[in-house]
Amino acid sequence: MTVVNGIGWIGALVICAGSMSLACAPADGGGGTALDATGFGRKYKFADNEIAGWAQDTSATAYSVWTPTNLTEKIDGAAPAYVSRGCQLVMYQDLVGPDPKICTVAAMDFGTDAKATSMFTFQQEQTHADVTVPQYTSAVAIASAALTGITVFAHFKAAYFEIQLYGYSDQTAAAQAAQKFLDVLKGKAQ
Repeated sequence: MTVVNGIGWIGALVICAGSMSLACAPADGGGGTALDATGFGRKYKFADNEIAGWAQDTSATAYSVWTPTNLTEKIDGAAPAYVSRGCQLVMYQDLVGPDPKICTVAAMDFGTDAKATSMFTFQQEQTHADVTVPQYTSAVAIASAALTGITVFAHFKAAYFEIQLYGYSDQTAAAQAAQKFLDVLKGKAQ
């Protein structure tokens, strides 16, 4: 990333039909404040017991922050759906809960509420999500059933979230846990 007049710019060299051009876009989605991947990661990273009984996974790959330029390394194949809708940064974190419960949180910066809402709507339609999360309307948070848990999709302001909760014997308990994660993330998004 290059900073010009206080704005961070991401550039990509495009080679097409024998000609080259440099495609650039503000790293902040045009709002004027350069994104800070480290700061974004810290903002959304969960501390041990921030949700009672849940701790950070300490393995080497349990926490990472990704940008549109390297997102395909993390989510091979699906990255274009996120990047084309405006994804600018993604923080991934694995957490361990009361055995055998595990969680993966993906917090994403889409730059604007409209772009975050677009990603939410896309995922809601693609996954046919229909599991409600207590205290949240389906316009803000919804989940789809997974083998032993749920995958939650939610958005607050310019932030979009995906939370995968596994190790649950029933969906209601997983949805109740999701509410706790969303309550914390909503506060962090303010």
